[in-house]
Amino acid sequence: ITTLTKEALPLIRYRTGDLVTLNRERCPHCKRTMPRISKIKGRIDDMLIIRGVNIFPSQIETVLMSIPEVAPHYQIIVTREKHLDRLEVQVEVAEKVFSDEIKKLEELEAKVVSEIESALGISVNVRLVEPKSIERSLGKAKRVIDQRKI
Repeated sequence: ITTLTKEALPLIRYRTGDLVTLNRERCPHCKRTMPRISKIKGRIDDMLIIRGVNIFPSQIETVLMSIPEVAPHYQIIVTREKHLDRLEVQVEVAEKVFSDEIKKLEELEAKVVSEIESALGISVNVRLVEPKSIERSLGKAKRVIDQRKI
């Protein structure tokens, strides 16, 4: 990877940890034939392996951003029970939707479970939590809590 705008000293980086795909097809817009990389899909250090499936927190975030009834704040808790990894996603309900009506919350939970499972390809437990109950941080948010004893 290098920058195109540097004039004096191009910066060449290897092993960035970003997950991308290499596209060797001719660019339909500018007709260049040089290989190009796709948008960054995730980072290697963020990847979790749950029951043999590679999972990135960004996949879960993308799903949650598409559901207007939930806030973009979530936490992933990974545990192991009887040699089987389990994934629980705690999701904050949006303040405008939050209520004490159980039926609505159960329907929302089922919707979130369905969307996440179709995106990831594995079963997950989803727990809806009150607005502003997931810890906020000034720096990088702590999204994954891995409680597996390996």
